Amino acid sequence: MMAFDPDFGKVGFARDLFRLRFRRLRIDQPTFAERFGLSFGSVKDQEQARHKPSKAMRVLVAAIDLDPEFMAKAAKVAAERWPD
Repeated sequence: MMAFDPDFGKVGFARDLFRLRFRRLRIDQPTFAERFGLSFGSVKDQEQARHKPSKAMRVLVAAIDLDPEFMAKAAKVAAERWPD
């Protein structure tokens, strides 16, 4: 019997985002979105490759990959400084 592979079929940015969130950070989509100042729908859509990621999204995810703690702090500062 073959084991379930949650990133089966994912490629490119969608796969990398999923692996960063699920395998490295070990958090769910709503937590990832909240921690890094993103919408849940945006994270879900990017992981399902519904939309091509913008340049800003690619840079943001690369920065999260490089330093998740710093980026979480930056998202918190941004939300406090410029609330919705």
